[in-house]
Amino acid sequence: MKKVLMCLLIINFFSCESEMEKNIMTQKQMSDFLFDVNLINASRGFQNKSNYNYFAIRDSNLFKKHKIDCLTFVLSNDYYTKNPKLYLKIYDRISEQIKKIKDSVNNSNN
Repeated sequence: MKKVLMCLLIINFFSCESEMEKNIMTQKQMSDFLFDVNLINASRGFQNKSNYNYFAIRDSNLFKKHKIDCLTFVLSNDYYTKNPKLYLKIYDRISEQIKKIKDSVNNSNN
């Protein structure tokens, strides 16, 4: 009986783990989401001179835009935190996005 129970627990553990992996955002999804989060947070420190008011963007709107929920982000963040090489790739992609915007702004000022 104990062996059967132990086997069921092991099977349940692996099925839960694979189920959790289905809820993990891809690296691109994670970098796009974190880019928006960082952009919004950074813009909140500046006085708004444009028609865009990032301060008014709520987290729920951000989740809706990216078609995820809070749990998906938490699971994904936990997964990538445990895999730092993957997380670094995500932030490399975010850095590339920031560089493109910075170059675009610099080129428009010339």
